[in-house]
Order: sequence, then C-alpha cells, then structure tokens
Amino acid sequence: MSIMHCSLLSLGCVFGCAPANNQTTLTALRALKIAQRRLRPEVRAKLLSVSSARTDNSLAPEAWRFVFLDPATSGNCRVVTVAAKTSSEHPATVEAFSAAKTESVPATHAIAQNRLTLDSDQVLVQAREAAKLKGIRAAEYHLGQPRSGQEPFWTLYFYAEAAEPVTRFQIGAKTGVVKILANGEK
Repeated sequence: MSIMHCSLLSLGCVFGCAPANNQTTLTALRALKIAQRRLRPEVRAKLLSVSSARTDNSLAPEAWRFVFLDPATSGNCRVVTVAAKTSSEHPATVEAFSAAKTESVPATHAIAQNRLTLDSDQVLVQAREAAKLKGIRAAEYHLGQPRSGQEPFWTLYFYAEAAEPVTRFQIGAKTGVVKILANGEK
C-alpha cells in the first residue's frame, strides 16, 4: 500500500468514509451520527424529522435528510443531508428531496433519540414480514414524533410504477409495532 493511499484512507476515516469494499448500507441512524457531527451540541438533540428520497428496487435509501430545530438560523431549522457517507448542509439540499413533504416546525416535536431502537433496515424487514411487497419498485421513509412523550414512528411509503404510494406502513421506532395504513389515513 502506498503512502498516498494510506493518507487518503486515514483522511477517509476522519470524515466517516470507508473504503468501497467495506461499505455497508447507509441506514438512517448511521447517517444521523454523520449529520450530528456538523451541528453545534445544543442543536444535535433537537431532531424534528428524518426522511429519504424515493429509492430504487433495493428499497434501501442512498441519502437521508435531517431537519433540526435551530432558533439561531433563519427559518428556525437546519437541514442536513447525508448521502454516500458524506454530508452537506445547504438550503438547496431540499430540492434533492422534492418527494418529501416540507416540515411545519410548530406542528412537530423533537424526536426522543434515546427511543430510536429500530433503524431503517430493521423497519424494512418489519414491513416485509407484515405484508407481501410484490411489484414494489421504490420506497420512501419518514421518521417523526407526533407528540412529546409518545413513541417516535417510521412511516414507509411503497411505490410500484405510479406516482402515488401503493401501500403505507407505520412502525414504532422503539417497539416495532406495525400498522398498515389505509388510503388517506395519517
């Protein structure tokens, strides 16, 4: 191994990158740790939402969008996008997530991060066990907390060929309780 290669590998370790042969799926909780490195300590605990862009056939997101409450910024929010083990913080990152709904800061509650025991890959397994997902070509993930003190939950949207989701699941981020949502139900 050359000195240059070792230096780049060390640099990659500092920034949270891994060599291509050691990379695993970028789950939401792994990406959250990367996103939090970019934030001031007082903002890290104020996670309002997590979402992904629509995926490909693997149903595993390649990018995650995190919204943190930050009263020190215009709009009272800080958006951090993590993709392919790198992160960027820029107002234009929202455009990469055009399928994701915009957050309403007063209507959301900070997610109790100590209650997040199920990661995005585990939630996908829960959904697959609850129902057969034949013909599904893409998925979209959202994590939120409806009210303070309640369990945070994942909402998974599954798509076939159409722009509208074929089915939706709500899964408890701590308990793993699965609920299949009817059309129009939130």
